[in-house]
Amino acid sequence: MEIPKKIYFKLRPLILPIKTIIKFIPKNASILDLGCGKGILSNHIRDFESYTGVDLNIELNDPKEKITFIKDNCINFINKDLSSFNTFILIDLLHHLNEKEQILLLSKLIESTKSEDLIIIKDINPRNIIFSFWNNMHDLLISKQKPNYFKFSLFERKLNLEIIKIAGFHERIFLYDHYFFILKKKVNSKRMLQKI
Repeated sequence: MEIPKKIYFKLRPLILPIKTIIKFIPKNASILDLGCGKGILSNHIRDFESYTGVDLNIELNDPKEKITFIKDNCINFINKDLSSFNTFILIDLLHHLNEKEQILLLSKLIESTKSEDLIIIKDINPRNIIFSFWNNMHDLLISKQKPNYFKFSLFERKLNLEIIKIAGFHERIFLYDHYFFILKKKVNSKRMLQKI
């Protein structure tokens, strides 16, 4: 069921914790928003250097200053040079991928990041059967697919020492259980020496 864009932009912020997402975005960030959907985040961030949204279903809009949308598969896109970005955002992308794609995307993304780069992940992660049922129904009606909830705790145990978990927490809005998983690439020792 395709929701008209004007209605989507009014309804989506009611169930999406945009303020929480934005508080993790550093000032003057060069943002890569993977799975950006209709680009709703670009309407809410204020202090940024550049914003690039990537999604297969994006409606390409007229270009705006500092904002670019690219119609592409996120898994293919992360094979490109990502060095111009320092903040990577994944909002409700992972539960649309199968388990193998989830691991491939995150592993490649972590591998591509530089020292001090930030990865902000917000995904649906229901904590009980009622919320799970509701989120399954939502995705079946809207996306026409059953969600594949990402196993954050299992992935966290496999993180290497180059990545720091900044935060991991739930935030509930109505019947939606959102999980935040914020990662940062450690400053390497050579960089530390240069700063001293």
